[in-house]
Amino acid sequence: MHNTKYSFIPAIVALIIIAYSCANPGFPTGGPKDETPPVVKKSTPELNALNYRKKTINIEFDEIIKLDDVFNKFVTSPPLKKRPAIDARGAKLRIKLDEEEEFQENTTYTFDFGNAIQDNNEGNPIPSFVFSFSTGEVVDSFAIMGNLWDAEDLSPMEGILILAHKNLNDTAFTNSVPERLAKTDEEGFFALKNLSPGEYRLYALGDANNNYMFDQPAEQIAWFDSIVSPSMEYVEFADTISEDSIYYYDQLVYSPNDVRMFLFTEDNGNQYMLGNERKTKNTMSFFFNNPAEEFKITPIDTVVGPDWAIYEPSVNNDTVLVWVADSNLYKKDTLKVELNYMALDTLFNPALMRDTLTMFHFEFVKKERKRKRDKDQVEKKEMLKVQKSSSQVDVYSNYAFIMPTPIANIDREKLYLYQQIDTITEQLDFELEQDAFFKRKYWVKTRWTPGGQYSFGIDSLAITDIYGLHTDSIGSQFSVKKLDSYGLFLLDIANSEENWLIQLQDASGNILQQKYVPASGKLAFQYIKPSSYIIKLVIDENMNGQWDPGDYSEKRQPEKVYYYAEPVNVRANWDVEISWDPYEFDIYEFVKNNRKAKKRE
Repeated sequence: MHNTKYSFIPAIVALIIIAYSCANPGFPTGGPKDETPPVVKKSTPELNALNYRKKTINIEFDEIIKLDDVFNKFVTSPPLKKRPAIDARGAKLRIKLDEEEEFQENTTYTFDFGNAIQDNNEGNPIPSFVFSFSTGEVVDSFAIMGNLWDAEDLSPMEGILILAHKNLNDTAFTNSVPERLAKTDEEGFFALKNLSPGEYRLYALGDANNNYMFDQPAEQIAWFDSIVSPSMEYVEFADTISEDSIYYYDQLVYSPNDVRMFLFTEDNGNQYMLGNERKTKNTMSFFFNNPAEEFKITPIDTVVGPDWAIYEPSVNNDTVLVWVADSNLYKKDTLKVELNYMALDTLFNPALMRDTLTMFHFEFVKKERKRKRDKDQVEKKEMLKVQKSSSQVDVYSNYAFIMPTPIANIDREKLYLYQQIDTITEQLDFELEQDAFFKRKYWVKTRWTPGGQYSFGIDSLAITDIYGLHTDSIGSQFSVKKLDSYGLFLLDIANSEENWLIQLQDASGNILQQKYVPASGKLAFQYIKPSSYIIKLVIDENMNGQWDPGDYSEKRQPEKVYYYAEPVNVRANWDVEISWDPYEFDIYEFVKNNRKAKKRE
């Protein structure tokens, strides 16, 4: 049983008692920094009062307080129809409910502030402050605790609603308000308090429209597969006072207290445009929240040919750069276009969406001073230049160059690759390939010599872009890395399965290489640059080479992920060998050492 919070209560109480008992009047010396949170002096009603139905709650503390982000941290359980007014004045906190709010019969109400209440001077928060009362004769006192993490990278999820439904039907999550609520803290921890006895289903919801139901395709969700019946009991704990003295004490333990849920957003194809721009006269850019399927743009009130524009999507296809090739169009300051792309209609069914947009671009031409031109001076013609090229190439990679505009034609016979061997220059055969996604990027492929020196040449007029510009004579030099500049990473995975996908990631979580674990459990990553790497295991249920989210309608949880406990450092000309059993993965320890909270916006 994993008790993350309540095992510290006796120690905290003891510290508070010691702090008050040691108070000693005397001359002020500045003293130590105040690190003690505010303490409740009195309240109306009293904490856990019975038969209370008034619409105002007043709580007085032992010092002046302030509220921090109370709008996002505060939650009422069960949920109210209207959010109560909350204000702090001096040392007093007032919670005023709407006069039209109707209390439920025989119900325990819980006002959960999280850590929103702080002392005014130092900002010391009261951790997980909760105030409860009952409209009946009993205050319900059961609790369910656990943690919520991001399903894809295991970051703690802060500020997400946790819902407890007594209605055990699957539809409760999508069309009814839950009996109890809580919010996750910065560690992803949650505590559903003041529960009545019975059976519950648990859900997590990034509630986009604040109605406590999963009814928006883009809402983040999670659910616990098993039905939960809360319970509590006193458990005896031992505390060592000295080497030969042990103090035994009883502590109330709530169960379950280690519920684990993993938050994700369904891959439901909900598509919408985030924005658009026309930075230059011959380009238009369109930004989407998801990959743009069946994207098409058409000028309005203008007849154009099939090659009037070239689409350049990003790697994820969520951004589309459109190059306007027709000069009659790009010379216009204002372009009216119709945009088509796949999205979901009002019934959440796939449909072709149409948007009409007006794209603007204005250029202000600067007047140049007239100068006398020499008789022999010839006006320079604009030439096409390489935008970017590789200066160093990995042994396992290829030389690349990027053009500034889309290319209409390449004369392959006017491109050359040379290797410098001592004092001899040798011309090499090579393959030229256009990048599958970034169409202005080209790859030069051949068998490289580690540590070799190379040059790549382009003759004049070898490349022509869609605007009729030609290249001048271009040459660039580059080198291939030596073998001793790389490291070798060896993994020995215990208890492996055929759908285990190992990903080698950089510090930002970008996938650099990935491989399925073979039956032997042994695999190697070669030609690794010296750096620090993250090792991630995806249980790839559908064997599609990537992590996939879940689907609530199919009751399919997101694919499980595991991480090696710490980053792996690879050095040049060194072999790193690691043995790993993912079944020994401790998610609590990993998150504590490697993850920061993701706060819901």
